[in-house]
Amino acid sequence: MRAGRLEEATAAEATAMIDLNLTAPVLLTQALLPQLRTSGAANGSLILNISSEIALVAMPFYAVYAATKSGLAAFGEAMRRELHGTGVHVATVYPGATDTEMMSSQNADWERRPVSDVVAQVMTGLTAGEHEINASAPDGRGMQELNASDPLAVDAAMAPGLADMEAAVKDHNSI
Repeated sequence: MRAGRLEEATAAEATAMIDLNLTAPVLLTQALLPQLRTSGAANGSLILNISSEIALVAMPFYAVYAATKSGLAAFGEAMRRELHGTGVHVATVYPGATDTEMMSSQNADWERRPVSDVVAQVMTGLTAGEHEINASAPDGRGMQELNASDPLAVDAAMAPGLADMEAAVKDHNSI
């Protein structure tokens, strides 16, 4: 992940995000699918995609990262439908800002949830048989709902703080 203006990113940075966040999970799933199908038919198996809250509300200065996480979410949805009835459960997780090393290089005032809270929420969702597990902070859900119903309102709400956000995330880089 690398934040910043798209025109300031290198092609290598964009490719690295696409390769890690989208290409790798697709190819890994493809390689393991025969075993997953066999296991699914016998005992059940799981494909767990880790997307991001950014797939639900794409943030400025994260265009490529948001695209990869949205692509992974669509991949999970398509695979869930393709594997329906095979015993292979496909779930996609949408964690928000989580207190991990990846978040240490940015200074935005996003609430960072402890890893243990996110994992507990994911496990609860999987136990309940959920396919879409929103593991973002509860205070961000309103923005997700607004983005689904009126994305231009989200644009307008974010616009006044763009310069501050850009400054806060300019060093956010985990490549």
